[in-house]
Amino acid sequence: MRGPSSSHTAAAHRIGTFIRQLKEPVFTKVIVEFDRSGALATTYLGQGSALGLAGGLLGIDMTDPEIINYEKHLNKSNFTIEYIITNLEYKHPNAYQISVQYPEREEIHILAISTGGGMFEIIEVNGCKVSIKGDFFENLIFFHDVPDEKMSELEQILSTNLSDAALEIIKCKKGKVLVNIKSRDSLINNLTKISDPGKYTTWNSEVSPVMPVISSFDIKLPFTSVDEMLELAEKENLSLSDLAIRYESARSGLDSASILKKMEEIVIIISNSIQEGLKGTYYEDRILGTQSKLIIEAEQKGLITKSINSSIIAFTSAIMEVKSSMGLIVATPTAGACGVLGGALFGSLRDQDFDMESIVRAFMAAGITGVFIADKYTFSAEEGGCQVETGSGAAMAAAGLVEMDGGTAKQAMTAASMALQNELGLVCDPVAVRVEVPCLGKNIMAATNALNASIMAIAGYDPVIPYDEVIDAMKSVGESMPSSLCCTGLGGLAQTPTGKCLYKKFNPGYSN
Repeated sequence: MRGPSSSHTAAAHRIGTFIRQLKEPVFTKVIVEFDRSGALATTYLGQGSALGLAGGLLGIDMTDPEIINYEKHLNKSNFTIEYIITNLEYKHPNAYQISVQYPEREEIHILAISTGGGMFEIIEVNGCKVSIKGDFFENLIFFHDVPDEKMSELEQILSTNLSDAALEIIKCKKGKVLVNIKSRDSLINNLTKISDPGKYTTWNSEVSPVMPVISSFDIKLPFTSVDEMLELAEKENLSLSDLAIRYESARSGLDSASILKKMEEIVIIISNSIQEGLKGTYYEDRILGTQSKLIIEAEQKGLITKSINSSIIAFTSAIMEVKSSMGLIVATPTAGACGVLGGALFGSLRDQDFDMESIVRAFMAAGITGVFIADKYTFSAEEGGCQVETGSGAAMAAAGLVEMDGGTAKQAMTAASMALQNELGLVCDPVAVRVEVPCLGKNIMAATNALNASIMAIAGYDPVIPYDEVIDAMKSVGESMPSSLCCTGLGGLAQTPTGKCLYKKFNPGYSN
């Protein structure tokens, strides 16, 4: 992705892409409402929600450098976007209530939420309750005033013409019925037959997946908890990366070679972002200039000792600076924490030879470590503070480092537990709602924390609290945090005198 925040920029882009596919992109106006008590009310401009949403609506890919110029493209388009801060009935810190206006057809109303790490969920379409996460082809067929005796006939028609798909018939308000069909392949050629066009049909649409991997039906996962995973590891002598590959294969239907190839592509992007960052980056709308190359320069001058720790600092900074200059990065697990995993893993290998497979497997191990957090809680700092972003990144990096050093799955989970324990309660207080200060320092702290946790785990330190229980504790802490400390820019360093001055400088015309 490009942009400052995965929960803001990437998720908004995917929501916009979903809306663009609902009907031909001939809408004239898009009205976006944010709840005044939520995180988006104060951060939608500074953290890229406006950029991401416009890019998705315009059809500009999230990785395209041209997305930076979204305002220019928006001015040349046939539609406008209006943002309104109001009181929404649905309370979620990252809620989007969107109305889409068309020249000759009724409006479409969408209620969506960003759930962290670029993930999102459409929870309402035209008042009908849905659960769309962008990981399937979604056929939406709206009917109106369908008599009860026709409902069973409709379901029979749909079921007869469907295979490898999930069907849900949703009764909505005012006599509406929504048929939502999820499938792994496009049903567009069968849509006419399936939708039974007639006097009851209002409109229908197929939306393609916007997530990078399509999900599967009737998934039989090899494990659903840390204990089950470690039991399998001991029984079959599997490393954490072996377990990650087996899990991902079950979830996605991909074979191990395809999974490792996809991860290699991710690793190459991260490696490239480090090299790009170390060369120096520039972006006008930015608080910090280039910092990462200062470490290399200080080493060359003999001001600091060249070490793995200094390497991790430089590499973590480099990735964060590429993010802040709208360069191409990978959210691992979020854009706000994107420097932790790559900085820790590549930094620990400085001046060492390594083969691609070993580091790809380390990233696989990190990924499965993050899965348990996504399943139990969230990666969204708007819900749980920075502990769920850089804290999660630290846990993932610690496990990846253990894998890279030849440690066991149990040792990797020990490292993840200790790393995450050290991050509990970490607030998210971005200055001027830019994901730079104190985000850079927190990424560096998390990356070095990961290194220390991996060393302690391999040495045999006792984590005392199991990893899954630490995740539960993180959730409890996050739910106790005031919203002012959850990425709203209304607390912590953001509200210091200097923080307020910087807010005025970078957000002219907006009060905070």
